[in-house]
Amino acid sequence: MKKITLCFFAILFFACLALVGAAIASTYQVTFETTDCNGDTGFSTVGVDEVYKIQSAGCSGPEGAPLKQMLVHDGLGSYTAYTMTEEESKNVRKEIKDYMAARRGVLDRSNAIIVKP
Repeated sequence: MKKITLCFFAILFFACLALVGAAIASTYQVTFETTDCNGDTGFSTVGVDEVYKIQSAGCSGPEGAPLKQMLVHDGLGSYTAYTMTEEESKNVRKEIKDYMAARRGVLDRSNAIIVKP
């Protein structure tokens, strides 16, 4: 019985350790609202390291304001395009800049080494 309890706690410990390792290895995600040229809306989440650029989408949204297009690396050598309002593109850019500033702050305050998977 003692062996089974010890084995259970060892498995539980290593499972928790694996979950923590997976959380640390995952990239920071940014969530944003998408707005298509036809007015459809939705939400999406992408890793900040996958964002390539934000550019004009070449169309207007339901209110007549020009939309922006965010290109995201898809991992297969091309990009996935997400369309959003100008205001939402500003929010995404700000969140990415804040994340990068925090990441730089960690490096400035310690002897930490960031390892990308």
